[in-house]
Amino acid sequence: MIYLDANATTPPHPRVLAAMSRALEAGFGNASSVHSVGQRARALLDTAREQCASALGCDARELIFTSGGTEADALAIHGAAAAALKAAPRAGPRVVTTSVEHPAVLGACASLARLGVETVRIGVDGEGRLDLAALQAELAHPGTLLCAAMAANNETGVLFPIDRIGELCRRAGVALHVDAVQAAGKLPLRLSDSPATYAAVSGHKLRGPQGAGLLWARRGAPLAPFQQGGHQEKGRRAGTENVAAAVGLGEALEVATAEMSSSSPRLAALRDRLQGALAQIEGAQVHGAGSPRVPNTLSISFAGCEGETLLVALDLAGVCVSTGSACSAGSLEPSPVLLAMGVPAERARAALRFSLWSNNTEAEIDQVAALLPPLVARCLAR
Repeated sequence: MIYLDANATTPPHPRVLAAMSRALEAGFGNASSVHSVGQRARALLDTAREQCASALGCDARELIFTSGGTEADALAIHGAAAAALKAAPRAGPRVVTTSVEHPAVLGACASLARLGVETVRIGVDGEGRLDLAALQAELAHPGTLLCAAMAANNETGVLFPIDRIGELCRRAGVALHVDAVQAAGKLPLRLSDSPATYAAVSGHKLRGPQGAGLLWARRGAPLAPFQQGGHQEKGRRAGTENVAAAVGLGEALEVATAEMSSSSPRLAALRDRLQGALAQIEGAQVHGAGSPRVPNTLSISFAGCEGETLLVALDLAGVCVSTGSACSAGSLEPSPVLLAMGVPAERARAALRFSLWSNNTEAEIDQVAALLPPLVARCLAR
């Protein structure tokens, strides 16, 4: 099997599996219990939090363990909006986001909309670049509670200029939440030095466990709990902590940070090797190639071919890829990200996403590059 769907999930690193196994055995206690078994679990949790903080360049006390990136996004968006409204009620409250965000962010914004908070989506151009002038204008609206923008797009890999977005937010006096799920482990993150107020990270995108994530909330940033019923995570996220998952996340972030300087350039070279080969196929179009991208991601479409058809054919040949966001798998609708970039619906349905991970090799890339041309030709001949 050749696995090229790392933006959906990654295989856990051996160090992650070993650390989690030890935690499940020795740290089974409730981290809120005061007895020795509970305190062993608490010590493991504290160590994991410190590991995460070291990897992300922030204070460990600013980190909130969650069940993943989706919950972290929801906590930031709901929590920041609710806290801002409580501190200063205002007419016409709104959240500003972008048209290419992950469903986790757009879903949280839609939930707020049902509570009377308007969502404004800023558009992108054909290469996935954000309209910064439109963003600046919308941030100036007096009802704006929060701006939510991704660091890296999960489908195209396009990077947003977070420093510039943060500067616009700072001038407008608006908090910034960054969905860093696809950037963490691939690009250096120093959250304390960033312009963000909140940031979301997910473990299973960087060889950690599924069901593990975190939200970084800068010290002093207002945040109302979204999940209530307990004192855990300093009252910001109720529920018994998943100690083993947190341990796995900490280990994954530590490994990814240590390996990043060598793995990211290697992945970029492999991605460019694959892109160069596939772009030679007649009717091929690479999406977002004119913008800075994370090193592992390639979105490409082949005119006249359904992406789903090619995905199935590749799967039968032992190659795992995706047609877009894993959270939209099975949908017959074209990718909202590509539509927002102005890609026609028929072309958007023809897209495949190749997302590489640390174990991919040149031989695998060359094998996939050799497989695609006849599959595309067969698809067009139908």
